[in-house]
Amino acid sequence: MPREAKLFSSSAGSVVRGYLKFRANITPRWIRNAQTSRKRIEPEIVRSLSALKRVRKTRPRARVAIKDADTELKAILRRWETAYNKENFYRGIRILLELQRNGTSNL
Repeated sequence: MPREAKLFSSSAGSVVRGYLKFRANITPRWIRNAQTSRKRIEPEIVRSLSALKRVRKTRPRARVAIKDADTELKAILRRWETAYNKENFYRGIRILLELQRNGTSNL
C-alpha cells in the first residue's frame, strides 16, 4: 500500500512551505516513486484520448457518450497532474536542501 503524501498535502504543494516544515532528507527514491506513479498513468491517458477522439468521429451526435468520455479524460488528467506536482515538489525540496548544504545543486 503506498504511503500518503502528508508533507505534500500539509504544505499545499508549496515547495517553500514543505522545505520549512521538513528538515530531514528527501531521498532520490521519493522522486523516482513519484515519477513512476506519473508514468504509470500515461497509458490510461492515451487510451482515454483515443476513445474520446473515436467517439467524436464515429458518433458526433452522441452527446452523452462524448460527455462521459470527456469526464473520464479529465479525471485521469487530474490524477496525472497531481503526480506531476508531487514529483516536482520533492525535487524542489531536494534542490533547496542541496543548496543549504553545499551552496550549489546538481539537479
